[in-house]
Amino acid sequence: MKRQLLLTLAIVMCCGLTFAQPRSASEPKLLVKADVSLMAPVWSPNGDKIAVTSTAYTGVFVANADGSDLKCVTDAAGAGYKMQWSTDSKQILGRTNIVENNRVLHEVKVWSVNNSSARTLIHKTRDLKGTPTWKSIDRVIISDRAGVRTLSLNGNPTATVANAYDIMMNDPVGAMTKIASLKDLGGRLVLNPSLSPDGKKVAFQVYGKGMYVCNIDGSALKSIGLGVYPTWLPDNECVVFNRTTDDGSRLTASQLIAMNVNTGKTVTLVANSDIIPLKSTVSPDGKKIAFENVADEAIYVVNLKY
Repeated sequence: MKRQLLLTLAIVMCCGLTFAQPRSASEPKLLVKADVSLMAPVWSPNGDKIAVTSTAYTGVFVANADGSDLKCVTDAAGAGYKMQWSTDSKQILGRTNIVENNRVLHEVKVWSVNNSSARTLIHKTRDLKGTPTWKSIDRVIISDRAGVRTLSLNGNPTATVANAYDIMMNDPVGAMTKIASLKDLGGRLVLNPSLSPDGKKVAFQVYGKGMYVCNIDGSALKSIGLGVYPTWLPDNECVVFNRTTDDGSRLTASQLIAMNVNTGKTVTLVANSDIIPLKSTVSPDGKKIAFENVADEAIYVVNLKY
């Protein structure tokens, strides 16, 4: 009986640790700095590397998880905007910007992290409605005038049934009409969707209305308050986001906050200070959060405890 009780207590304690909200275990520390401004970091799925971009999402750079050995993968304009790692951490998917005759054209490309070689999946076009997403290790989803399609890295495009996350990424303007639960939000633009690690939920912003969370099929829509750039912790219950202050033309302060989307409970991880955190990314093991510091245009990291 005593042994069973101890086992039960151990399980409860473990569960409590698994789903506890994070707290800062360190002050923010400089992770990556370069001769160019750096922003919008994204951890690789295996946690070994981190990708960043520069001003106006120009280029993609990759460093080791400790910030060392920063290398340029591509210098293409727009390539870093909502760039995505492949699940094997070997490739990065992105959408580039090409200006011709005062018009912006887009290409969809996949870059190899090891040797910076590039594969063009969609050549110069004005038809893309958003940014591409990975469907699997060798397939990519896009949305254009032909509809939502899956592109094989080794074959022809096929029609696909997109979930709420794919629609928000690939057609942020049309998401309000294509996702039934969003139709009552007044036709606002969907911003910065983030897919939970288990693939079952999406956290996102609605322009002028704050942050929301819904199931992957668009059901169970729920407002979770004001904030920007939500991203998930590994427990699939908490999101990390920023609450910002500006003077009308530039950011003057920002907090990094974690919230349990089920209870609404929040914990401040980085308070208003000389550091202005934005666009954070959580390491796959949930032990670190990297973010851009708007104040000095470098990438910082804060350790977490639970």
